[in-house]
Amino acid sequence: MSTWILGSEEQSDGSRDVTIDFQNDDSTGQMGGTLVFKGKPFFIKGAWAASGSIPGRNYSAFSLWGSDQQDATEFVAVAGTMDGPGSAPQSISMNLIRVSTGDDEQYGWDGVLKPM
Repeated sequence: MSTWILGSEEQSDGSRDVTIDFQNDDSTGQMGGTLVFKGKPFFIKGAWAASGSIPGRNYSAFSLWGSDQQDATEFVAVAGTMDGPGSAPQSISMNLIRVSTGDDEQYGWDGVLKPM
């Protein structure tokens, strides 16, 4: 079992666009936890695949999705790659999309997360 606590670059006011706090089953690659995007928490589930765990898998990657669990639901989906060991990534490069059932807005974000 490992825990990933990473965030995007800190803004001048101390906020971050994205932070994650995930608990992962290192034996199966299953992940769960909280992703905070622009101050709003999303409760996620997903999976990651470790580089070198099978022949031909040269990079570690992951995908996840979740919701804010509110009545006017917002969903988030993310995919990305990791540098460093799966139990403690040194950085995560990711692409995120957030969609809202309340206002029909879609918002994309991409960037790098580093340990906090």
